[in-house]
Amino acid sequence: MQRRTTRRLFAAVAAVTMLTAACGGSDDGGDADDDGGSTPTGGTFSVQSTEPQSLAPTSQCYESGCSQVLTLIDTGLLRIDPETSEQIYDHAESIESDDSKLWTVTLKEGWEFHNGEPVNAESYIRAWNESAYGPNATQTGFFFSPVEGYDDLQGKDPQETEMSGLVAVDDYTIEITLSEAFSQWPLVMSYTPAFAPIAEECQDDLRACNEEPIGMGPYQMAGPWQHNQSITIERYDDYQGEDVGNADTIEFKIYGNPATAFRDWQAGNLDISDPDPSQVPTAMAEAGERVLQVDSGAFSYMGMPIFLEEFQDVRIRRALSLDIDRETIADKVYNGLVTPATDVIAPFVPGSRTDACQYCVYDPEEAKRLYDEAGGLPNDEVTIWFNNDGGHEQWIQAVANTWRNDLGLSYELESQPFTPYLATVGAQKQTGPWRLSWIPDYPSPENYLGPVYGEGGAYDGEWSGPAYDEFLQLVADGDAAPSVEKGIESYQAAADVVLEELPVVPLWFADQFLVYSENVDNVKYSPLDQILLDEVTVG
Repeated sequence: MQRRTTRRLFAAVAAVTMLTAACGGSDDGGDADDDGGSTPTGGTFSVQSTEPQSLAPTSQCYESGCSQVLTLIDTGLLRIDPETSEQIYDHAESIESDDSKLWTVTLKEGWEFHNGEPVNAESYIRAWNESAYGPNATQTGFFFSPVEGYDDLQGKDPQETEMSGLVAVDDYTIEITLSEAFSQWPLVMSYTPAFAPIAEECQDDLRACNEEPIGMGPYQMAGPWQHNQSITIERYDDYQGEDVGNADTIEFKIYGNPATAFRDWQAGNLDISDPDPSQVPTAMAEAGERVLQVDSGAFSYMGMPIFLEEFQDVRIRRALSLDIDRETIADKVYNGLVTPATDVIAPFVPGSRTDACQYCVYDPEEAKRLYDEAGGLPNDEVTIWFNNDGGHEQWIQAVANTWRNDLGLSYELESQPFTPYLATVGAQKQTGPWRLSWIPDYPSPENYLGPVYGEGGAYDGEWSGPAYDEFLQLVADGDAAPSVEKGIESYQAAADVVLEELPVVPLWFADQFLVYSENVDNVKYSPLDQILLDEVTVG
């Protein structure tokens, strides 16, 4: 989800240790009021962002630029505490099931969209059917694949427009019937952009709603989206939830290059910045205690285009993986802000392992042996694709040089801004390996497997065959387990299939590194929600 810089293209189900505040940050999110909520502190601040792919409908949001905005404009059914795994209900009063197949969602009454429309069961169901309807080609429609009737909405000309497994029992009760038992379904529903309701006004004019989304969260749009410049949101004074935002307004300043954003932070024109890795030493020196460095849960990988014949031999994919010096890149390029990957499941997620990937070590001799044994790539040439607005040039160049020196590959680099880049990858127009990152949507090892490599998932390299079928079955076995913990063995086996077949080459897991100005405090980060902007206080 580049939540990710994919969003989630932006997770923890047992006890997790995670830093949530900077050394000099306050833990105070405002004074408690008599209703258990908080009293807003007011003020305005700005935060670095990227140009979103889309803001409406929310089902088109599957990257960090849009999800950071939409999780404030909308309120989810529930969220998951990343440290305790506690389910915290927001618009849901309860989510219950006796068999993990039939789920009953009871909504809190009296909530309204920012335009005054009621937020009820129908507003959720129409949004979910819109998302799942195949011809709409939404980014997050596959989230609903477990729901009964989902398959009837797929194809170029489906006979149905609504999933049979969704029923509005009354205005505030939704029954969701899944095709198979899935104990983790509430965790899936915690990803707000995919499961947000939609106002009728928005559904009637998606073009207008994309420029000025209508939500039901603690913040609303303060004006239209200023493309490639900024998005400004303001606190919604009639918000029905308890956790109102602190700041009066938040400005998302859009940058094509993180280095430019950090220079704006240095000049006092930006409050929260995510510097380019090359700027980290300078940022740490200048920011002092106003630094936040935490595990982001972001998994960076290099996709392998199995739809191209020359990449279908697994020995080629293994050779390319073995010829990446992850340790040196982590140290020299990222200044220690990434951890070389030894698994495809993030380190803080239960089930992650430190020795799962035998092809993730730097072994140029074995890489060359496998490469030659497989016959190499045509003309010993490779094209590497990446987005040029995320600070990736230096490490991409390092990988390319190693492949040239150790494997004898000549290379070309192809880059695009992130939004058209995602379109290129989605259309399978890339002609070689490509980089992406995955940020968790919900706290489960399954989220690093099914949504990435499953049917309709984020990986766009066209993996198929007996090993893929085995992978899908193992994920399904984990899903059917009565709890996340009891499904871990199946999920690990599914991860092993990925690590043997390498549809993607694991690279590293990234820390989130932020610097912030003296204008703000209480800056926190969650792998599930990104920067907790509603909790930021203005000094």
